[in-house]
Amino acid sequence: MRVALISGEYPPMRGGVADYTALLAAGLVRFGVEVSVLTSTRVSGTFTTTSPQVFPWVESWDARVWTRVRDHVARLRPDVLHVQYQTGAFGMSLGVNLLPWLNRLVPHRPRLVVTFHDLKEPYILPKLGRLRHLATHILAAGADAVVATNGEDFARLGGTKDDQRTGLAWGRRPLRAIPIGSNIPAEPPEGYDRSDWRAKLGVRESDILMAYFGFLNPDKGLDTLVTAFERLVQQELPVRLLMIGASSGDSGSVDRRYENHIRRRLDEPGIRGHVRWTGFIGADEVAACLQAADLCVLPFRDGASLRHGTLIAAIVHQLPIVSTVPAAHRDSAAFPILRDEENALLVPAEDPVALAEAIRRAISDPVLRQHLSHGVARLAENFHWDSIANRTLRLYQEICRER
Repeated sequence: MRVALISGEYPPMRGGVADYTALLAAGLVRFGVEVSVLTSTRVSGTFTTTSPQVFPWVESWDARVWTRVRDHVARLRPDVLHVQYQTGAFGMSLGVNLLPWLNRLVPHRPRLVVTFHDLKEPYILPKLGRLRHLATHILAAGADAVVATNGEDFARLGGTKDDQRTGLAWGRRPLRAIPIGSNIPAEPPEGYDRSDWRAKLGVRESDILMAYFGFLNPDKGLDTLVTAFERLVQQELPVRLLMIGASSGDSGSVDRRYENHIRRRLDEPGIRGHVRWTGFIGADEVAACLQAADLCVLPFRDGASLRHGTLIAAIVHQLPIVSTVPAAHRDSAAFPILRDEENALLVPAEDPVALAEAIRRAISDPVLRQHLSHGVARLAENFHWDSIANRTLRLYQEICRER
């Protein structure tokens, strides 16, 4: 089988969709699929492997992308086109949204799958109001199959009676639940020594190291985290905060004012000595930092969700997690949810007092931390890349049989 992945970003670009596309491609190759990747000219580097073949050919994701896709299909004759969709990764352009419908006009066309990485409303043509949200509906309705990566989006896409098809407004297309995996290795680098790594981070043996992993975006709840952390430091608890990763990715908007605001707050006298920033580091170093931490704090404004690769990385590393109450969705084998006291400590969003208290509990109770770690370990098996690639391949085979 030949598959062409279409993504607005790809490594070495920084971003969750970039990493997902590369890891899915590698997983499909392990199952014998011939994979190509059509992506942005912003992707730099030399790509020499035969599979996946990477083609950084797309200058713009507006109507000009149609010609690029047409030429790609004519050259490689894929059986499946698979769009990795996140609005920001495609520069807020509508070219990809109309691609499924144009593809339907092609004789002997490839089947087309869309994976929605984040079904938050796109900020396209804001003066049109609700009409701008039709872009995602048009994309889904034209596809041969749709993939949801988290329970909230699965519930929104799904029909009221049939879990295997999207709702009427989304075109009644085949719908599958396939989560994203972690872009961080589950194991630290070879020769890793946790005590040495903590010492390198300036963490004493008696300190409790809490990790935040992710970009510095308002929706990550960082103001709440900073206020809670200030309370813990003022209480003279032995806590350190490790800020892991780059401030922003290479796609989407960057709120520099918010980033500077968070940095200033964490640089206040009495706080700065308790904070360590890693900046952008490679995946192996992120794994080492997560293994060095005692717990992970992710106070998302919209609740803990499997759309966040940083949360999945914490799960895969079996870290005790303190986060915010997830949006309501049905628990399932594909999308297991965090449960308070069972595999995480969950607090209301934007409540620094409750967040500080939950962190304080985790700091003071090693038995609780071990209990939470065992809880997330039971979830980790859902996010193995071979499982994700295999389920995706089965979907390809299903829609190609319908040809």
